Amino acid sequence: MTTKTESSSRPGLSTLLKNKIGKLRASTRSKSSPALLKIDSNIQESLVTIVNKKPKQHNKQVKIPHCQQVIDLSVLKGDEFKRSVQLLISTLFLDWVSPKSLDQDLSVDRVSGALTNAVFFVTVGRKRMLLRVYGAGCDQILDRKKELDWLSRLSELNIGPKLLGIFGNGRFEEYLPSTTLTRSDIREASVSKQIASRLYQLHSIVELYPPSTTDKLEVWKNIDQWYLALSTELIPKLLAINHNWKDQIENHLNLVKLRNDIELCKIILGKNNSPTVFAHNDTQYGNILKINGTNELVVIDFEYAGYNPRGFDIVNHFCEWMYDYHSSNPAMLHLDQYPTREQQASFISSYYSNDVDSLLKEVNDWKMACHLFWALWGLIQASQSEIDFDYFYYSMQRITAFRKELDNRLIS
Repeated sequence: MTTKTESSSRPGLSTLLKNKIGKLRASTRSKSSPALLKIDSNIQESLVTIVNKKPKQHNKQVKIPHCQQVIDLSVLKGDEFKRSVQLLISTLFLDWVSPKSLDQDLSVDRVSGALTNAVFFVTVGRKRMLLRVYGAGCDQILDRKKELDWLSRLSELNIGPKLLGIFGNGRFEEYLPSTTLTRSDIREASVSKQIASRLYQLHSIVELYPPSTTDKLEVWKNIDQWYLALSTELIPKLLAINHNWKDQIENHLNLVKLRNDIELCKIILGKNNSPTVFAHNDTQYGNILKINGTNELVVIDFEYAGYNPRGFDIVNHFCEWMYDYHSSNPAMLHLDQYPTREQQASFISSYYSNDVDSLLKEVNDWKMACHLFWALWGLIQASQSEIDFDYFYYSMQRITAFRKELDNRLIS
């Protein structure tokens, strides 16, 4: 993997820290994220130091309570689910939760819009936490070890909410009063510019933690892994779930043709010199919060984060403009909602680019890989997820979009 970093057209990390990151507050934390980008000005100096030396190790590590209890959402419903959460809390947090408060003051409310995990607000008296139950079969689409490695690195920068407790198939996280952005919010010019700034700050973490020669780009690593899973084991599972999918799998998806298309895509994008950055890879509107009282934006949910081309991460955000995950058909791709060239240029300008046209081309080239990435992800999810979302329909639309973009590149 070529491990490029940002071009010289943007300010260096020291300037970035002074002008941007230093304005954020470490004390502000996310309500539902394994990490968020908020850095206090007091650690500005230490961050600059990290560029030249390894982050110092903490002398005293905070012990996170943990247990092996599992919450099976396919079995536990209603009061049984609530009692299971009650038992889990009493096991992990016995030092501050009394049995009486759990009996009288416990409430559990599901958060809508999550497509990988099941997420709940858990309130005990006046204390609220976020409960994240990992989705069924997530090990095929997520690398939990990698996620924890990044959480450790980000914690060196005081990035991230407090991890409160871990159990067999999920965790509790600190809750922060905030508002999740909507699909309309991200289209507002001022908000879009703030998102661009946040994304650039996040990408700049690559200067603190550059990839090694063995690190692979997330886009190709996952695409190859997911294609292999589909071609060797998951197609029969999909057909068992819905035999009516057979025609679309054989003729529209067409795994033999898809393998060739993937290789063509790699060849074309091998000529695109997009710098390698620390990428979020999932900046949909549901993963961006506005903090109550300050209106600052924070990026959350780093489950898919890792090293990727800058162009991929930016175009992924643009593609998310085309979805409304809270509509009556949340899986539908609305092509007419993709940002206009003017909206894209405004975003790119706020991403510290002196050459908007060049970066726009770089970003646009990666659109086909973005469609391919989420198309394969959706098929994996369709074979196993218990979340109420039409992953198969979602995937077929993304496959169509991928091949259209690929054909356009081949023609040009």
